Amino acid sequence: MTQIALTGGTGFLGAHVANALTQQGHNLRALVRDTSRAAQLREQGAELVIGDLNDGKALRDLVTNCDCVVHIAGAIKAKTAAELLAINGGGTKNLVAACADVIPDIRLLHVSSVTAREPELSAYANSKAASEVSAKAHGGSLVIMRPNAIYGPGDRETLQVFEIAEAWVQPVLSRPEARIAMIHGEDAANAIAAMVNTRAPTGLFEISDRCTKGYSWTQITQAAVAAVGGQYRPVPIPAAIMQMAGFVSGQIGRFSSEPPIFNSGKVREILHGDWAIDPGREIPAEIWTPKINLQDGFAQTVDWYRQQGWLKT
Repeated sequence: MTQIALTGGTGFLGAHVANALTQQGHNLRALVRDTSRAAQLREQGAELVIGDLNDGKALRDLVTNCDCVVHIAGAIKAKTAAELLAINGGGTKNLVAACADVIPDIRLLHVSSVTAREPELSAYANSKAASEVSAKAHGGSLVIMRPNAIYGPGDRETLQVFEIAEAWVQPVLSRPEARIAMIHGEDAANAIAAMVNTRAPTGLFEISDRCTKGYSWTQITQAAVAAVGGQYRPVPIPAAIMQMAGFVSGQIGRFSSEPPIFNSGKVREILHGDWAIDPGREIPAEIWTPKINLQDGFAQTVDWYRQQGWLKT
């Protein structure tokens, strides 16, 4: 059996990845900061290593005698750009250093983000680009995977899309040319699990569902409204209004305990016109293909949200 070292296994995507890896028969050793969130990992028989990406000893313990490292841990929001950079760029650098100390030629699968293509747009995008630079210092085989917008059961960040869909009217960005590719968390996890195999290619890959050209915001909103069983009543929102809302949210977030994910940087990401998948960076179809389309994925996600009480019934 393959021994996999996993970071980020208690998060939304990480939980899906842990499930995919154990279903394939891999043994897991997972880095966890909060053991109270590790119930699923324990049920899957994972060995837990207590620590974080700043703990060199924990990272060395994590990778010892492993065949592959799957690195998902990171932050999608933080109080400052420097904090995001330290977590995503610095944390990856620390993991690569631990690999160099223990197993220099270990296979490293680093989960980045498609936003790394445009680091100037936001602090998050810049931090993910920095994480890729850190990963490229690894001396062994390296896979960098860039998911696009991930959604699915367990994701709190996409919940707002469906809350808006339940409203009487739905604000829709008035930029029909803007496209964003989407992928269900289960599909993303299966793609990552497929690339753990040492026979899989190395390099940089981007993943989405079968609609690799992406969806307009109108299509995404319509699909969300259909999933919640609502009526589509769009209200076009000019880019200037979005920019103002992002600025205000970011300023308010400076004084709150929880940093907002919606800020000026996120608005620049949203307004960016091209988040389609690069055809030259797709995973070969014989290794992995997505199975869940947007309509079915949204419907399944809404069912899960309602079961958890996150959305109205």
